[in-house]
Amino acid sequence: MQTVIRLAGSLARLQLAIAALAVFAILLTVSVDVLLRASVNAPIGATIEIVSFYYMIPLVFFPIMMLELTGGHIDTDLFYRLFPRRLKQISIVVSVLLTTAIYLVLAYFTFKQAVISTNNGEVSMGISHLPIWPVRWVLPIVFATSAIAAFLLCVKRFRGRDQDV
Repeated sequence: MQTVIRLAGSLARLQLAIAALAVFAILLTVSVDVLLRASVNAPIGATIEIVSFYYMIPLVFFPIMMLELTGGHIDTDLFYRLFPRRLKQISIVVSVLLTTAIYLVLAYFTFKQAVISTNNGEVSMGISHLPIWPVRWVLPIVFATSAIAAFLLCVKRFRGRDQDV
């Protein structure tokens, strides 16, 4: 089990690194666009499409798995604090199983959409016809790996090892 948790942690760190690269790519693309626009009046034609489709989606969604593994999502404990220990354990398991189920449903529907988008060769309808179907695969990957992370968190908590991964 520890090996699986370590692999999940490595995958989450890889996804986080891709998100960090997206931040750098946004910085570089927008800076070059502004520089070209100001110096030679020749901006990059599809900056908005590139940033919004190719960089923002990985930037926003790839960190989700790391948030799951580290418990970084927002929690509210209005009633949780009042629960006895056993009810706290049950509520944690139920909430993590519910989270896993939601991620699986999201993975399923975004997978279906990615297949349709790939089959249609989806492109953006901006200044240029930029193919965006490859980016549609980010969401099913993120939601499937986040479901795995949430399930591993559930197993870890069920076993009573409530420490960070």
